[in-house]
Amino acid sequence: MTATDLALFVDDNTHFLSLCEQWQHVSFLALDTEFIRTDTFYPIAGLLQVSDGHTNYLIDPLKVTDFSAFATLMQNPNITKVLHSCSEDLEVFDRLVGVLPSPLFDTQIAAAICGFGFSLSYQRLVEALLNIHVEKGETRSNWLQRPLTQSQCHYAALDVEHLPKVYRLLVDRLTELGRETWLYEECLAGITKFHQSEPYYKKVKSAWKLSASQLGLLNLLTTWREQQARARNVPRGRILKDRSCFDIAAKPPRNQTELSLIEDINSKMIRIDGDSILSIIEQSKVQAVSLPVLPRPLPKESGTALKQLKQLAHQRAEQLNVPVELLVKKRDYEAILRSGLRDGNYQLPASLIGWRKDAVANDLLALLNR
Repeated sequence: MTATDLALFVDDNTHFLSLCEQWQHVSFLALDTEFIRTDTFYPIAGLLQVSDGHTNYLIDPLKVTDFSAFATLMQNPNITKVLHSCSEDLEVFDRLVGVLPSPLFDTQIAAAICGFGFSLSYQRLVEALLNIHVEKGETRSNWLQRPLTQSQCHYAALDVEHLPKVYRLLVDRLTELGRETWLYEECLAGITKFHQSEPYYKKVKSAWKLSASQLGLLNLLTTWREQQARARNVPRGRILKDRSCFDIAAKPPRNQTELSLIEDINSKMIRIDGDSILSIIEQSKVQAVSLPVLPRPLPKESGTALKQLKQLAHQRAEQLNVPVELLVKKRDYEAILRSGLRDGNYQLPASLIGWRKDAVANDLLALLNR
C-alpha cells in the first residue's frame, strides 16, 4: 500500500482485506470506478476509488483479486454506498465484484430532487455545494497502464474526495424537504432496472413497423447477438448493428449473396456468422415464431392532450423546484395517452406509481379524465 498526494494506493489482497474489515463499522462509503470499454462488451475495471469520509483509497483491480469481503460490504444494509451518476459504475461492480452496491445513494439523482438541476455533473455539483472547482484532465486516460501517473491518481482520488461532504449536505437537504423516499425509490428502481432489462428487440429503432412474425425473427436475432457479444466480449455492433437486424427481420435474405446486400454487413461478418444468421432465419420460419406487434407512434390527435400534459408537468416542476425531466419522461406521457386511446379510460404507467403519483401523476390523470 503506497501513498499518493490525495489517497492511499492499494495493490495487494492482504491490505485490501484489512480495509474491508475496517469499513464494516462505517455508516457510508463513497465510491467511484475508472474503466475502459472501447472494444469490449464488458467494462474492464482499471481502478476502484473508495472514501470512508476520512481517507481516500485507490484499489488496483489488476493486482487485487479477492473481492469477496468487499462484496459482503456492498450488500451490508447498514452501509450506504454513495456514487455519482452510477449507471455505468453498476456494470463495473457487477463484473468485478459480482454484486451491486446497496443501499445506494446517487448524488446526481439527489441533486435533481433537491433542485440543483437535472443530470448535473460531479464537477458542477461540487462547485454548487462546496464552491470548489474540480479539474477533469484525465477523462480519457488509459486506466489499464501501470504504473498510473501521479496525474491519473490525483484525478481519480478527486472523484471521491468531495463525495462525503456532498453526500452529507444532500442528506440534510432531502430531510429538510421531506423527500428521502423519493431518492430511495429512484435508486432502488435503478438497481431493479439493471437486473430486469426489457428484451433488446424492443429497443431497435422503428421495430413498431414490423409484423408479429418479423418481430419474432428480430427477437431471435438480437438474442443470438447478445449471447455472441457476451461470449466474445465485443460490442453488439461488432456482431450485427441494430439497423442490420431490422433489415434482416423486415426482408429475410435467403442466402449469403442476399445477406451481403444488407447495410453494414461485410464479407468478414458473412464468413464468421453468415451461416448462423441464415440458420436463425430458417428457425423462425420452421417454428413460426411471432410476437405481439409493438405500439405505433401516438396519432396526431393526441398532440393537444400531450401539450396540456407537458404544460401541467412544467408548472408542477416549478412549484416543487425540481427539473421537469425528473418528474415525467417522454415515455411516461406516451404511456398515459396510449392507455386511453381505445376507451378514454386513462391509466398511470408503473413508472408514475411511486412518489410521482402524489407529486404530479394524479393531476395528469385528472386532466385527461375530466
